[in-house]
Formats: sequence, C-alpha cells, structure tokens
Amino acid sequence: MAESTEVEDRVDLEEDNYMEEMDDDVEEQVEEDPEEEGGDGNFEENDDDEEYDHSKAGASEKDQSAEANRNDDDTPHVEEEEKPTASVGEDEKDKHAQLLALPPNGSEVFIGGLPKDASEEDLRDLCEPIGDVFEVRLMKDKESGESKGFAFVSFRSKEFAKKAIDELHSKELKGKTIRCSLSETKNRLFIGNVPKNWTEDEFRKVIEDVGPGVETIELIKDPQNPSRNRGFSFVLYYNNACADYSRQKMLNANFKLDGNTPTISWADPKSTPDHSAAASQVKALYVKNIPDNTSTEKIKELFQRHGEVTKVVMPPGKSGKRDFGFIHYAERSSALKAVKDTEKYEIDGKSHLHFPVFVL
Repeated sequence: MAESTEVEDRVDLEEDNYMEEMDDDVEEQVEEDPEEEGGDGNFEENDDDEEYDHSKAGASEKDQSAEANRNDDDTPHVEEEEKPTASVGEDEKDKHAQLLALPPNGSEVFIGGLPKDASEEDLRDLCEPIGDVFEVRLMKDKESGESKGFAFVSFRSKEFAKKAIDELHSKELKGKTIRCSLSETKNRLFIGNVPKNWTEDEFRKVIEDVGPGVETIELIKDPQNPSRNRGFSFVLYYNNACADYSRQKMLNANFKLDGNTPTISWADPKSTPDHSAAASQVKALYVKNIPDNTSTEKIKELFQRHGEVTKVVMPPGKSGKRDFGFIHYAERSSALKAVKDTEKYEIDGKSHLHFPVFVL
C-alpha cells in the first residue's frame, strides 16, 4: 500500500472517462510540475543505487521510479522560441529529421538483474546477435560510478525489441539471471484548453507545425453538439523524443491556441481499443466544487472511508484556484460507493450538499 501515500501532480486521462459536467474544468488542467519538465518520466533523479528489479511480469515502485529517472536524464530538450508555431526553418527541419531518425516507440528494452561487473560492451555482445542495436545505456551511480545493475538497450525496430524480450528474459549473464521487458517510455500527450469551436483539421494544422512525428490526433467531440469539441485532445507521436520536443515548445508561455494558453501533460498509453472494457476497469472519480484551500490530504482522508485511495490529484485552475480534483481508488467498487455517498461529505465541520462526484 506504499502507493496509497502518494499525492501526485500528473493527471492521467482517457477520453471516454470524462463526464459532460467536466467540460469547463478540464480546460484548466494543471501544467507539468517544474520537477517534471525535464523529460519523459515524472520524477527527479533520486540516486537510488539498489538493484533495479523490473521483470516482465511486474516491477516494484522503486523500479518504476528508477526507469522514470532514466527518462528524465536522457530525453532530448529544446530551447524555447519566440514563435513556436512559426513556419519551420532549415535548422528546425534538421532537428525534426534527427528526431524522426531515432527508433520508434516500443523499440527500447529494459534489462535488469545485471552483475555489477557487466559493461556496455558485454550488453552489446549480448544484444547485437538479436538485431541492430541503436544505443546501450548502462545506468551508474553518480557518485561512485558503479553500475546500478540495470540498463536500457534501444534497437532499430520494435520487432528486434520483442525478440530481445523473448530471448533474454531469464537468461544467465556472468552467473546472474537477468530480466528483460519493454521500456515504458511515453509518447502520448494530453492537450487541454483547446478552443471548442476548432475542427480537427484546424487543430491538426497547429499541432503538426509545432513538431514532427504526429501519428494520431484525438480531438474529443462534444456528444451534445458534434460541431464543437470538448476542449481537450490526445496526441500520439512516433517516439518519446518527438513528443517531448513538441511538449516543451507548447509549454512556452508564448504558445497559444487562438489566444488560449493550453495545458500540457503526459498521458498514459491507451491500454486497449475496447473502450467499454476499459471503462469497466476505471477506478477514478472527478470531484467538483471543492472548497477553497482544501488540501489533498484532507480530500484523501474524506474519501478514504470508501476504500483505499491510491492518489489524489488537485490541479490549480485559473488564478491558482483549485475547485476540482481526481480521486483514484484501488478498487472500482470503492469509487462507486463514493458516488452514492455524494451528498454526505463534510469539510471542516461544514456540510457540502452540492458536491458533485462522478466516476470517470
């Protein structure tokens, strides 16, 4: 239950999980925390020098944090420009070509359980018979320079990465059994505060001008008015480098969507095309009209009575005001119980009868 003590700042959203009542608030979704601006992961480097144990079957929280740390260090960064949506110059074209020349998302693998004396050369010798290796990164402790016992290997294609997982997982290297799984790099962005009168073609033109590698754009339509969108979108990129390049340019204070300042964050990968099946697994709530100055700890305490709360997200809205949030439960049944109890909440001794709660 270690995760239940976390209060995270990143918002993980899926389009089919929104209720109509959320339209006005989703536009105000939180921008990335300054600590998250560094790259693909969402954590600062924590110098954790314990062995990274991320098997294909699952990983500890420490492992997941370590992988995110690696992404922070290695993701390419771009400098902010005065006019992010201006026509692409020669320098930018060269940069775009470099990003697109990098391997696609899904072509990098994690290898854990490495012996301390394993070198990058050892890993190349291990992986090159499987397929064309683009890069090997053996993770080392900053102070001691010693191996942390895990590495990331990028292949030139997804097919080679899949083959590596099949052949290397549970294989022995220098007397130790290693683990191999797909590296969980991010390549999907959530973009909020999109002008609701924009068509997908208008939105696509702006997004494709920002950076390269746009593969799919999902501008979520308003079910009550098909000629309008709901103010948010999901954009899938060719790889993490392309996504992070565009993410950082859109975080530039000068970047606007027809006068709107967009909210940008990493979005979780779509786990399944079966939206109805995915919805049945949703365990999060959207809570509106939260009183001013209510802390995330207070909200967690309030909703914990229905079951284990794994995280609470309360993004700042306009002028820093926070009047909505997201409550994530360990079990969907707990989320449903919370909805039934929607008019019985008290904060600081005051009853809040108008306290809308929706299952996402």
